[in-house]
Amino acid sequence: MTQRSQPGTLREAAIRYANQGIPILPDQLASHPPDLAAGAPVCTCHRRDCPALPLHAPCPLDRDDAAKRTSHVDRWWTANPDAAIATVTGAAFDVIEIHTAIPPNAILQWLANQDLTAGPVLYAGLGRLQLLAAPDSYQADRYDSATAAILYLAPGSLLLLPPSPLADGQSVTWLRPLDSSADLPDGADLFWLLVELPSNQQLADPGVYTFPAISNQRCRTG
Repeated sequence: MTQRSQPGTLREAAIRYANQGIPILPDQLASHPPDLAAGAPVCTCHRRDCPALPLHAPCPLDRDDAAKRTSHVDRWWTANPDAAIATVTGAAFDVIEIHTAIPPNAILQWLANQDLTAGPVLYAGLGRLQLLAAPDSYQADRYDSATAAILYLAPGSLLLLPPSPLADGQSVTWLRPLDSSADLPDGADLFWLLVELPSNQQLADPGVYTFPAISNQRCRTG
């Protein structure tokens, strides 16, 4: 059985990310999913049908909203020791998210065969991979096929970093670790190469990657 991350591990990991210059925020919603039986919304966007929990922010966050200083991170996780570790896309890196039933290793091997070595890669739950790219190297975009749904996440989206817990009790993990000494791949090159991902007998389950229609409703505060 997969065990949840221990609080000490989360705090230490958060400090380690901050020391690498990655802006970090504690995400209590991720580690304390709402009680559906009580009629609470399943996401901070207040959509009960939103399948992006806990990776969906209530509205775009400015990269300056997430502090880099270790002292802030230490205080946050002292006060919220089991909070998930979140960062904002577009700050330290951009994120390409792929939802598919194709095995992760097959995707990474296919990229390598195309002469593109993926940078850091996150496994963020069944059927969901997140590939990190150089910041500001592309724009928010999406491509859907029978094989996969590929999303270039908009700047300011929340992203959970290992070993943050997911709603199903498992944890976000690194498939390819973060290496601060290595250059991140170009986001546009990576996105459009993934679009060419060949069809596979293991087709993506629409229930895994179907997202609600994008809403233009502005965030409300209070």
